[in-house]
Amino acid sequence: MFSCTAGGVIFPYGPFMIGAGVCKTPTRTLEWLKVAAVESGSYTPESRPGNTGKVFWPETLEEFLEGGAGFNSYNMPNMGYVEAAKQLALYAGEQPLLVNIAGFTLADYLSGIEIFSALKSVSAIILNLGCPNSGHGEIMSFSIDDVASLLKVIASSPPPKPIWLKFSPYTNPAELRRMAELVNFYPNLVRAVVTCNTVPNCYAGPDTIDPNNGLAGMSGPAILQFARGQTRQFRQHLDIKIDVVGVGGITTGNDIIDRLADGAKLTQLVSLAHWAGDPDTFHEHLLNPATSGRFTEYLNHWKGHTDGQA
Repeated sequence: MFSCTAGGVIFPYGPFMIGAGVCKTPTRTLEWLKVAAVESGSYTPESRPGNTGKVFWPETLEEFLEGGAGFNSYNMPNMGYVEAAKQLALYAGEQPLLVNIAGFTLADYLSGIEIFSALKSVSAIILNLGCPNSGHGEIMSFSIDDVASLLKVIASSPPPKPIWLKFSPYTNPAELRRMAELVNFYPNLVRAVVTCNTVPNCYAGPDTIDPNNGLAGMSGPAILQFARGQTRQFRQHLDIKIDVVGVGGITTGNDIIDRLADGAKLTQLVSLAHWAGDPDTFHEHLLNPATSGRFTEYLNHWKGHTDGQA
């Protein structure tokens, strides 16, 4: 394969990584880092038990692919900044490790940035501004004033690690444009925008999701074309210095090619990895010849180009 650079980070094995939600613990993160770059988290200032009962649906990969959608309402279970940092500091592999943090105040985000920026093992920090089921009121992605305050205070003392922002999906194109215009004020701080998080407040049906009256974040092929639209709009409006990382609905290698064509510099896979479950067999699903021919050709082209340069 070949390396690419996105958001100030070098990805040595091509333009994809595992997105947040798959690796909620350092232990799980280290398992996935054996096969791909990983976004670990989300981590919050203090430990959180998360929701109880049925928190994701459907049960199997086959059901997920057949139904075309997945739903989750985990409520960010995690061990907290300090313990997570202690364990993630032990990583010394080749694949990039990115850390996703979520806060409930500006001070929370600043604390997380300080703690994880100090780790040699961490390549970049992703600020989760779009968790749909954290239970803390308004989703920050939809409050431009809150995002403006956050970026202003971070920019006053820039961290040593690249900062990425992960946003919720925007159905109002003017809202997306305004957020992009805000981010454009910080091209030397924000190195990438990740779009988009799960679609919030979706209903999977009876006997599927227990918390939050059955409402959950939706992912999977059902949001693919919508997420492609988010990538295209952010690429249109963002400063060229700020990369777009495409996530949402990607389950095949050919989906990766389409998202790169939309303007993404890098892609994230979340639901496929979550429902596939096993890092050792993940590439078998991703590189299925029936759905990944264009991606395989793309990788072979670049491998040949790189070999010719050697």
